[in-house]
Amino acid sequence: MKNFLLIVSISSIGILAMSHSMTTGLNKSTLNQCTNNNSNDACNYLVNNGSNFEKKIAQQTLLIRGL
Repeated sequence: MKNFLLIVSISSIGILAMSHSMTTGLNKSTLNQCTNNNSNDACNYLVNNGSNFEKKIAQQTLLIRGL
């Protein structure tokens, strides 16, 4: 029983770490689309869901484009 709880705990931590890294990678890709590929949808996504830095960059990009 102790081994089962240990395995479940370690698995949970691994899953959380993987999901965080996937989200971070997604936001980096989205930031690239926003700034380099002129994707207004990507900028709007970052304004709503990004980190403070990503929100700031996305808002500035949208302001420069006049949107």
